[in-house]
Amino acid sequence: MSSCSILLSVLFLLICLSWGRIHNIKIESDHREIIPLVNFGLTKNGFLDISMSSLLIGDTDSEATYGLAIECSRTLTASQYVENHINMCQTNSIVPFDKNPRILNMELIRPKEGAATFTPSHMNGAESLDIQAMKFIDFGNSSKTGGEIVSQGVIQVNHSKKNYSSHFQIQVGPKDEGQYTIYFYRCPDPHPSIKSRTVHFTFDAKIVAKNGHSYLSAGEKPYPFLYTAVGLVYFVMAWVWLKVMLHHSDNLFKIHYLMGALVFAKFLACILHAIDYYFTGSYGTPNEAWAVVWYIIHLVRGMLLFISLALIGMGFAFVKHVLSSNEKLVLMTVVPLQILANVAYIIIDSSEEADLNYGTWKKILIFVDLLCCGAIIFPVMWSIRHLQQATERSDNKTTLILSQLKLFRHFYIMVVVYIYITRIALQFMEVVLPFQYTWLRGFMDEITTICFFLITGWKFRPYVANPYYKIVDEDEEELEMEHVMVEHDTLRNRNFAESESDEE
Repeated sequence: MSSCSILLSVLFLLICLSWGRIHNIKIESDHREIIPLVNFGLTKNGFLDISMSSLLIGDTDSEATYGLAIECSRTLTASQYVENHINMCQTNSIVPFDKNPRILNMELIRPKEGAATFTPSHMNGAESLDIQAMKFIDFGNSSKTGGEIVSQGVIQVNHSKKNYSSHFQIQVGPKDEGQYTIYFYRCPDPHPSIKSRTVHFTFDAKIVAKNGHSYLSAGEKPYPFLYTAVGLVYFVMAWVWLKVMLHHSDNLFKIHYLMGALVFAKFLACILHAIDYYFTGSYGTPNEAWAVVWYIIHLVRGMLLFISLALIGMGFAFVKHVLSSNEKLVLMTVVPLQILANVAYIIIDSSEEADLNYGTWKKILIFVDLLCCGAIIFPVMWSIRHLQQATERSDNKTTLILSQLKLFRHFYIMVVVYIYITRIALQFMEVVLPFQYTWLRGFMDEITTICFFLITGWKFRPYVANPYYKIVDEDEEELEMEHVMVEHDTLRNRNFAESESDEE
């Protein structure tokens, strides 16, 4: 089986396991004290439908505390406050601050006699969600098709032989809009026996998050239109670049074809991303066929981007036609790293936050992506150093080399600014954005990329007056003249030696 078919099989399997905004979570033999289940921005009339089944609690863990923590905040980053700052098992661990989120603690009450319930309880130091303003619908023990509205948020839990299950829905009002994160937590026995050991638990959960008729989070609703519009911009850019290439066909290099392929791949990626969001928002699940194509184009686009930037930074075709060993090493490093980064992205995008390895793959993606960004800066620095040395040795081409050096310095600044904005600045921007405006991060990312592509294309466009083209021509002419002079000198010396041997 070829590597391409293996990649397609893996992509299709990951898509089949992904359920978009209909989250099917299966936890097996887990020991974490807190597990993030869902992160979703809810607006007015939005709801969370939570169905939990097969929660197995052993006899040795009868004194432990289980429950669901439902957190509401105004920003996407603050919604991770519970996971990063709060120990659910220590109620005094909350440190109040200006953006302290509101928390609804649904504790699983398991009396020795009587029915088990999910009962809202207050956490010391935390602001609680207004239970009276929220609508709780219990589907578990209700004979009604649409469930039964319950007061005070007390949800009945079915249990049989330490196996617990429940199904309920939470609807939010206009005052409860925000970024909601649901956690499952387990607090161990505060007075464990000496023989106690790590306890593993198992449960299945299906969580459906929806805003009105859309399965998209509040900050994702504009994405279908946004990526469609941006895709059309990339299409116009690809068409203009094609016209430029046809008009200056005598001055084309291979890098120009690669740059055109990059812009066209970016156009396809945006359109397919918009289609993916459309299916997810309409049906709650991505379309498998479109999603596989989107991931493939995303992989190709990422590789084309870094290869193009690396080759431009190396001065390939513009300044030289042969790469050095160090430059070849950079390319051989960037390509597999990009494949790894895209595989990590696909795994993150098609898996649930509750998965045990989700955080690990997220760290791998960030680290590898920054490593690729750093790798493409070195060739630009090498080219600048090479040109600086050339200006010291050359007398007749100083003006042209200085012009080229100036453009390479501009390109170095452009790459650094592009990496800083897309990899660092936008992360800080996401911290302060309200939950319903998180789409602005994607918008700014695409605007930055468009500006970077336009400036790079303008500086490296194929035309006769381009200083890169002139230098290449003159260098080639010098090489040809040197080759002719060497052959002439060699032939003259050979003839002179033969004449001397004849005289002897």
